[in-house]
Amino acid sequence: MEQTNVVKIGIGYSPRPLQDFLHRKVRRFNVIVCHRRFGKTRFSLAHLLTKAFENEKLNPNYAYVAPTYGQAERVAWTYLKDHVKDIPTVKINEAKLRVEIYRPDRGDKITIWLLGSENPDSIRGLYLDGVILDEYAQCDPTIWGQVVRPALSDRKGWAIFIGTPKGMNAFYDMYKQAVKFQQEEFKHLGWFVFVAKASITGIIDEEELRGAKMEMSEEEYEQEFECSFSAALVGAYYGKYINDLESQGRLTSVPYEPSVPVSTFWDLGIGDSTTIWFVQMVGREIRIVDYIENAGVGLEWYARQLKDRPYVYHEHWIPHDGAAKELGTGTTRQETLRTLGISARIAPRQAVDDGINAVRMLLPKCWFNTANPAVQRGVDCLRNYERKWDTKNKIFLDTPLHNWASHGADGFRVFATVHSPHRSNKMKELPRHAEFNHNPFRR
Repeated sequence: MEQTNVVKIGIGYSPRPLQDFLHRKVRRFNVIVCHRRFGKTRFSLAHLLTKAFENEKLNPNYAYVAPTYGQAERVAWTYLKDHVKDIPTVKINEAKLRVEIYRPDRGDKITIWLLGSENPDSIRGLYLDGVILDEYAQCDPTIWGQVVRPALSDRKGWAIFIGTPKGMNAFYDMYKQAVKFQQEEFKHLGWFVFVAKASITGIIDEEELRGAKMEMSEEEYEQEFECSFSAALVGAYYGKYINDLESQGRLTSVPYEPSVPVSTFWDLGIGDSTTIWFVQMVGREIRIVDYIENAGVGLEWYARQLKDRPYVYHEHWIPHDGAAKELGTGTTRQETLRTLGISARIAPRQAVDDGINAVRMLLPKCWFNTANPAVQRGVDCLRNYERKWDTKNKIFLDTPLHNWASHGADGFRVFATVHSPHRSNKMKELPRHAEFNHNPFRR
């Protein structure tokens, strides 16, 4: 059937009817939830280029942001180069994954960047006329509010969040926000949301879908083809446990009990994020009352953070590599913390698999103070901590994926290792207080 009203982009791209519909319907802020093989990368890049060519502002800047820089290169770079290869004024920078298209009639240029969310500093400082946030479910969720949204402000740029669900994470939160903002009273904010399920779009034929349904688990199929946010995150270590805590009301407002000391559990990053969990043992309750995550600062910054908080501390635990001497100073980070007034203990070395199992045993006993946004960030890390995916062999590996979620998860694993009931020298239980069989924090 001949397509009508097809967007004419002139870059070797002919949109499918549904893609054409989306090109015409999107607004300033857009959340597009789509099944696998929808063609989202070509759709996204074509839309970005079309808007760039139409932009009459001086020196337009656009970005395609993937969860990691490597993913941006693997998924989108070849497509982008293919789209612009016949433009006579194009300049392609292979080293920086950047395309510049000069506009002699205006005396300026369009710049398109391919970036990764794991390095917010690569985006910070840019102004943006438009941005694609691809597979936003896997992106570091802080990138939108702290980096990308401000970059769109001065030129009132647009954004498209697009991808396939991976559990109830930042992409799900953005989807819920978009649904709310599509209501009549919020129309002026310019939000649009669209869900493309494989059973409805017709892009993948029924026979192929039937085969996939027989070969995949129910959770995998619902997530990958039917755009289900509620299906447990495939490959996640703790997704089911966090969902259970949420359904039990254990992700809630948890008060700090001033009469009970707080213990901290660290993951020490080198050129990476450092995380700290703040835990109270109140009788048989394990209360997670606070969380810190930062990068690019020294241990003295974290020491000040601890001292500025109102807590009375019991113990501080750091991972086993905190006892290793640093080449530059010849001292250990345990020793450095001691000079800063923090007497840190070294957690026992434990195999990653054993630590992950310890976390699984510990989580059902915990209450998380998600009224504190920092703790919610930590919970997001736990929910999204997942196994590596072997794209060649199409299987999950037995090793964790190192991404934005792994730092918080590693810090919590230190806690689980220390608290493990199989350890004779586990963290000493503190004096018992009131115990509850219901949610003690619900008023």
